[in-house]
Amino acid sequence: MPKPFAVTVDGRRYQGKLYQQSQAASTAPRLVIVAYQPTPLAQEVLRVCIETIERYTPEPHELWVVDNNSPAANSAWLLQYPTVNLVYNQTEPIPPEQRNWRAQVIGRLRQRYHQRSWGSYANAIGLEIALQLIDPATQLLMPLHMDTMPSREGWLSYLAGKVDSLAGGTIAAAGVRLDHARVAAGVLHVLGYLVDYQLFRQLALDFLPELPALDVGDRVTVALRQAGYGVFACRNTFNEPAVATLLEDDSPFKALAVDRALDDEGNVIFLHQGRGVRKSTDHQVRGVSTAEWIHFADEVLLQSAEGR
Repeated sequence: MPKPFAVTVDGRRYQGKLYQQSQAASTAPRLVIVAYQPTPLAQEVLRVCIETIERYTPEPHELWVVDNNSPAANSAWLLQYPTVNLVYNQTEPIPPEQRNWRAQVIGRLRQRYHQRSWGSYANAIGLEIALQLIDPATQLLMPLHMDTMPSREGWLSYLAGKVDSLAGGTIAAAGVRLDHARVAAGVLHVLGYLVDYQLFRQLALDFLPELPALDVGDRVTVALRQAGYGVFACRNTFNEPAVATLLEDDSPFKALAVDRALDDEGNVIFLHQGRGVRKSTDHQVRGVSTAEWIHFADEVLLQSAEGR
């Protein structure tokens, strides 16, 4: 049975229902997907994200999906996954500057008063809601975009093995991509990184953006460095396109024009489509289409006998 919840994030009250269907030890990483499903195609993007995580993550973990006020008809299907913890946020995420009546009227007249206009902020709200619902003793937390897919068993253990701060080391987070758009030294992109959650709490961190300087999750990397810790990032074809040439010619990943993250042995362990929600609503046409992304998941990743 669902439990109602009500939490306050960034001065706004968010309410909804929680289906906590699995519980693991605090040592098991919490993986949190923030989802928005405006169309049936977006549902499919989320489906392959969930199913590839289930397929390629035999390690103990808790998978959380925060549905961010999607149309009810597009989100009820999530209950088919009996081991996924589901958070149905039923309050629309609205940035502080959009909460006055003038902004609301103008936005509605322009037909832009919805979270697709500020998806970055909405993503942060979904993550912040999850933080108030997961076990506070959790050791490792991983925010995930819904247009991502692990592609090889061991991907989670690989990233977890890079984070040694829990044992007195200096690396407090490990992710699949370093982003240099706003911070010259680079920050781990919130599309997928594992962070020492106890240190996160100790430093009183959050995922809220501070635009234009910092986007969602950027402050985590900045604050960790300021506290004397480092972060690890995988080699990634987004930052190093030439990395793709190192893949075997018969690799299904070689010609796949998406972000591909590699482990130390050069195996592709994680994929990111990019602009997945926008592509699912025909708002973004560059790069791999949503149909191609879903086809690759179903015909390659979910049919493969083992990760490549």
